[in-house]
Amino acid sequence: MTSNQGAAVFAGLRVPEPDLTPDQVIARAAAMRPVLRENRLKAAEEGAYSAELHAAFDQAGFYRLVQPRQYGGYEFSLETYYRVMMEISRGDPGIGWCLTLGTGHTIPLVAHYPEEVVREAFGSDGLFIAPHSASPRGMATPVEGGYLLTGVWPYSSGVAHSTHAMVTAVTTTESGEMAMIVALLPREDYIVRDDWGAHMTMALGASGSNTVELTEVFVPAARTSPFDWGTANYPQGTHGTASTENPLYVGNIQPLYAASLACVQVGAARAALDAFEETILTKKRLYPPQIERYKHPETQVIYGEARGIIDAAQAVVLTAARDYGHLGEQGANGKPAATEDWLALGNMLYAASRLAHEATELLFRSVGSSVSQKGVPLQDYFLATQMSRAQTAEHRPHIGQMLAQAHFNLPPQ
Repeated sequence: MTSNQGAAVFAGLRVPEPDLTPDQVIARAAAMRPVLRENRLKAAEEGAYSAELHAAFDQAGFYRLVQPRQYGGYEFSLETYYRVMMEISRGDPGIGWCLTLGTGHTIPLVAHYPEEVVREAFGSDGLFIAPHSASPRGMATPVEGGYLLTGVWPYSSGVAHSTHAMVTAVTTTESGEMAMIVALLPREDYIVRDDWGAHMTMALGASGSNTVELTEVFVPAARTSPFDWGTANYPQGTHGTASTENPLYVGNIQPLYAASLACVQVGAARAALDAFEETILTKKRLYPPQIERYKHPETQVIYGEARGIIDAAQAVVLTAARDYGHLGEQGANGKPAATEDWLALGNMLYAASRLAHEATELLFRSVGSSVSQKGVPLQDYFLATQMSRAQTAEHRPHIGQMLAQAHFNLPPQ
């Protein structure tokens, strides 16, 4: 019996569909596109996708895509995971955002927490869904055996159906220095504020980006991790690479977190292209020749340009997924990747998001004045990319500067 098999027996978890293939799970995501679009407005109003969709996602295996098999998951590659998330986001970007940011933190969980904590987090049924509010918006006061944690973490995307939450907090080390940690909290330990959905934002109402709040909650030290997830090289590997022997769980989040955003943006751009195509197939030009728009060279050029940009953005995401695997394998073979390599992947993924924004903006301004009417799908897809564009604009200069500093051997600032 291997160590992985032993862990599976200990945890009492089994993979729901042991023979499920990447192609099958990707096809399931694509097949859900109509029902996701039917639920678009309802999910935006309610602030997250419904309990019925949650059950459908669970049954389809979407929560277990990058979960180790020893904990009841499928342990698929990042490429498979990203393809599924892009398909769901093509159905609806808000629902895709909620699902992607709720499931993607399985990798840092497995990578950065002790095996017994991970086993406990997956519980008796293997279901783990958690947002991670990465900004340090809380204080962790050291006490015997752990910390007392207090804070408020807005934009905890994916929290709607969460089993846990990850929150970043500032603490004081024994030497009196300030440090950041990430605490893992079970659902009973935090309050989810009712401050999302109901058209409170211009888009992404279905993303479940509520605020997480807690006051003086005790967190055992074992359920905390130093927040060096984007800068450390882990030459000795991580908890996750030791427990699973899979380099996927090396846990550098620079590419992982950027890819979560990029998947949704590429999916939104595909949805915009679908809506654009539906319009030009049925709508005629206002001016001569008054033919269906898809028959006119001007519209054909726009379609081709947008399609090329979206295809390029998706290719960047999938290339980054494969490169992440290569860097992980390189580390497993005794040659850990440099910080610059991880930063470069994150940097290119933010570029993929910008490509998706560019394509969606082109389609939005080229479809006609009807797109200004509330409830028009293409308008929602455009607004979803605009909300993300603001977030990308915050991260892009930061990661670009970090990349340049690493390349030129300058101290980080």
